[in-house]
Amino acid sequence: MTKRHVAANHITMKRTLCTVLGMLLGAGPVSQASAAAGNQSPALASCLVRLADNPAGTLAEALQWERRGGGLEAGECAALAQMETGDIKGAAARFDALALAAGQGHSVQAPAGQAARAASYAAQAARAWLQAGNASSGLKSAREALRWQPRCLICEVLLARAQAMQNDYAASIATLADLPPQDGESEDVVDAYILRASDQRHLGNLKSGFNDIAAALLIAPDDSGALLERGILHMRSGDLSAARADWDRVIATSPDAHDADLARQDEDLLAADPDDP
Repeated sequence: MTKRHVAANHITMKRTLCTVLGMLLGAGPVSQASAAAGNQSPALASCLVRLADNPAGTLAEALQWERRGGGLEAGECAALAQMETGDIKGAAARFDALALAAGQGHSVQAPAGQAARAASYAAQAARAWLQAGNASSGLKSAREALRWQPRCLICEVLLARAQAMQNDYAASIATLADLPPQDGESEDVVDAYILRASDQRHLGNLKSGFNDIAAALLIAPDDSGALLERGILHMRSGDLSAARADWDRVIATSPDAHDADLARQDEDLLAADPDDP
C-alpha cells in the first residue's frame, strides 16, 4: 500500500491558542468572515456578511472598495471572497501582500495590535498556500507569521505542515518540539500532536507516533483525525484488527466527514491487500 495518504494533509485548523488568529483560521472562508465581521469596522462587516450568499459579487464590491482606498480591510474582504470563489492561490498572494502592507514601517517590536495583524494575514496566506498544495510558499508565509508572533501554536503547525508536505519530517518534528500543556481546552494542541505522530510514522518511529496520538486522544478522545492516524499506526505495526476498529469508529462517529471517507479508503486498501501494510 505505497499510496498511503499523508495524515498531515488531513489536519483541520479548528481553533488556535493565539487569540488574534483564533477567529480567522477556522474551517473556511465563510467562518472566518463571520468571526471577522464581529470585530472589524461596519464597512468590513457589511462586506463579509454577504460573502456566503454571493462570493463573486462580494469580491467585485471588495475590489471596487480597494480601488477607492479601502486599505487593508478591503483587501481582507477581497482575499476571503477569493477563497470562497475557489481562487485559493490568488487569495494566498493577496494575504501575503496584506501582511507586507500591515507590517510596513514597523519592526517585529511593533505595537501588539500591529504585529498581530501582520501575523494574522501571513498565517492566512500560509493556510491558503497549503490548501493550494504550494508547500514552498506556505513555508515562507508561516515563517513570516512567526516572525511577527513567535511561539504562536497555529503558526507553528502551519510551518510544520509545510515541512511535512516537503517530506522534511525531521524538521516538522523539530518545529513542534515544545507543545503547550495538555489542558483539555486547547484543541489545536490535538492537531499538533496528530501531525507530529504522522511525522514520526513517516520516519519509522512508530512508538513515538503512538505516544503522540495517545496525548491527542487524552485531550479529545473522539477526534476523528487522531483515530484515523492511530489506525494507520496500528496497520503499520501489523495489528490490522486494531486498525479496522479505529477506522470503523471514525466512520461511525462522523459518517459524512472527510475523515470518514479516508477511513473507508484505508479499509478498502487493507481489504484488497491485507498482507502489505
